[in-house]
Formats: sequence, C-alpha cells, structure tokens
Amino acid sequence: MQGYATLADEAVEQMREMGVTPTHVLLQAGVGAMAGGVLGYLVDVYSPQNLHSIIVEPDKADCIYRSGVKGDIVNVGGDMATIMAGLACGEPNPLGWEILRNCATQFISCQDSVAALGMRVLGNPYGNDPRIISGESGAVGLGVLAAVHYHPQRQSLMEKLALNKDAVVLVISTEGDTDVKHYREVVWEGKHAVAP
Repeated sequence: MQGYATLADEAVEQMREMGVTPTHVLLQAGVGAMAGGVLGYLVDVYSPQNLHSIIVEPDKADCIYRSGVKGDIVNVGGDMATIMAGLACGEPNPLGWEILRNCATQFISCQDSVAALGMRVLGNPYGNDPRIISGESGAVGLGVLAAVHYHPQRQSLMEKLALNKDAVVLVISTEGDTDVKHYREVVWEGKHAVAP
C-alpha cells in the first residue's frame, strides 16, 4: 500500500503547482489497497474534515461498499461479472479497510454504465481539457460525477455528496485501455450506455 502513497504524493504536488486544494476525492476500490493508501496519505495532508472522500465500486463486486454499510468487513462471493475487471474483488484488504472505515465519507456501488460514461467523458473532453484514455476501472470515479450531473435528481444527489460550484474534485485513473477492442466498443459505439 505504500506505493500508492507515492501516487497520492505526486497528485498533491501537481495540485500545489496548480494552486488548487481538493475538496473531494473519488477513489475506485477493489480490495481497497489503492483507495486506502491514497486516502490515508491525503487525509494526512488535508485532514479528514477538509476532504470529502467517496469510495466507488462495481455493484457486482462491492465488498468495500457493503463493509461501509455494515461498519465491518463483508466478503462478497458469486458472479462478479463487471467491465471493471480490475475492481472485481470480493474480499477487502484488512489494512486498507481500516483506513477507509476511519476516513472515507461515503461509499458508492454503481453499475457498469457509470464506468462506461466516465470512459466516454475522459476520451471526449469538453473545451480544451486534455483527452485521457482510461479503462473501465480507472474511469468510474469521473463516471460517478458525470452520472450525478445528468441525473434527474441532480440537486439532491449533489447535496448528498456535498458538491457545489466551488468543489475541487480529484479523481485518479489507474488504468489505460487494457482491452483496446472493448475500449472502442464503449467509447466509439456506446456499449454499456444507459438508455434515456
């Protein structure tokens, strides 16, 4: 998990160079090692009171989400068929879970369509934002933000996530297009889109 602290340190350094301080962080979780390592570092830098942290998982493999609801480790079994293959894990990392239990603000379990939306937004940015090629597991955090933005109950969801016009949100993509064919099907052909 210490290696993930390096990732967080680099993100903090980049944000300082940009003159921004995050109010929110959305981190994807499989076993929770990356999310726990990054969040542990970030709360040391920014304090948990100043950072709204949201942990995101696929609904087919949401051991961290279920652990968050229960307040203790919950293992998930059965079919974990999700496009977020890097997050298809059923047993939380005990050390990662301790950090998440003590520091995370919220836990979200989401459908594959949310990750697909994140992939499309990152691959087709607005204005002069840079294009980012992200795989399913890496794009789910931004997918949650985009899904909230387009949701009919947007205002209510934004309030629940403490999002407003002044929010500065950190998301970290941990995956490129590891499956080029599937990436194209999602980004170019709209696979896993939510019907209107």
